[in-house]
Amino acid sequence: MNKETIHFDFELFQGYTCIGCAMIEDLAVEVEFTDNEIAQMKQLVSQVDETDYSKGIMPVLKDAAPELYKRIDDAARSEIFDFYVKDGIDEGYIEFEDDELRRNFLKDYNLSEKDYDEDLYYEWYGEEMDRIRCSGLRWIRARYSIDEQVTMDDAPDYTVDIPAEFLP
Repeated sequence: MNKETIHFDFELFQGYTCIGCAMIEDLAVEVEFTDNEIAQMKQLVSQVDETDYSKGIMPVLKDAAPELYKRIDDAARSEIFDFYVKDGIDEGYIEFEDDELRRNFLKDYNLSEKDYDEDLYYEWYGEEMDRIRCSGLRWIRARYSIDEQVTMDDAPDYTVDIPAEFLP
């Protein structure tokens, strides 16, 4: 059975600034579908009035193809959560546990607790923070338990665009 990866751009609405500007984050996910599932989505999109295109693909799939809706929703929620984690790190909302930092320092330098060197630790700490800023979440998550510091709404406000190739 042929499978194809479809790229979906989507917007995450995060509320308004104090002066009333909408805060929208552009995100994207890729989801794999069979040829039949793609044909089904294209067929459903073709039945939608053009004026509803701006509402995205999710309302089109919600009742007509709930399993496809769920697959895109799961991928979007995962990407939103990752965005919140990255943003939390960038904005300084996520704090790295002292125990984990110390454990990684000792491991990186192959030191035992009795060999701990405070000056070396602070030098390493600066470098580690630089590595965190430029590394992907996979690397960070392998070293630190950060996901517990992030909470996400049960129903994040997002709109998944209809891919151009799905439009009639």
